[in-house]
Amino acid sequence: MEAFPQDSFRHLVDEQILAAFEQAWDGLGGPGTWWTGAQRMAIAEASRSAMADGPRPIGLAIPALGDLSREDGPGISDLTLEVVRRVTSESGRITAAWAAEAIDLMGPGRYVELVAVVVLTVPIDIFCSLLGRSRQPFPDVIAGGPVGGVPEGVAAGEAYVPWLVDGWQGPNVARALSYVPADNARRMAIVSSMYDGSEFFEMVWSHRSLSRPQIEFVAARTSALNECFY
Repeated sequence: MEAFPQDSFRHLVDEQILAAFEQAWDGLGGPGTWWTGAQRMAIAEASRSAMADGPRPIGLAIPALGDLSREDGPGISDLTLEVVRRVTSESGRITAAWAAEAIDLMGPGRYVELVAVVVLTVPIDIFCSLLGRSRQPFPDVIAGGPVGGVPEGVAAGEAYVPWLVDGWQGPNVARALSYVPADNARRMAIVSSMYDGSEFFEMVWSHRSLSRPQIEFVAARTSALNECFY
């Protein structure tokens, strides 16, 4: 059964977008590269809670990462919950020092995959809400351990996390989560379906209702409102 049938939305939605949403949801509850399916689901649920709660008020004491429990069992640790909250609803407060500490405590694989799960689910939830549709229930968990493995060609570069380095061509945002290729591919399918529609390198777009300058203006304004530091 489709998770995002066309008739579940009040307005017509591009089939490419719906296909990208289905692809993201299909991979959400299964074992990832560094997290189990149950842990990935716990991260997604924690991210939804963080979105609902919003950012913590300025001046409120926030626990130091090093003081938090790091034992991720069947669920997720206090450290993981804190990182999920910062990535989801307080991304404007992420600094190089904070990211370096989080990556050191969690390991780059777990950190990158956590970010991937957040950015796979948050845009879909927001999209559904904007079109008057309830949020899609999360899929069932698929048993199994993480597959592990660092992709060939990944190394430290200009980002906070390791990413594909040698021979890369294209925007940096497309390789931001290349440490976890499967999730990065799902993320880029969403980006492409909702943004460029595979016409990124064309300066004039005629396949969208908005022109490219209009779309870039919306993207830039949204980034500013979200305090995106990218």
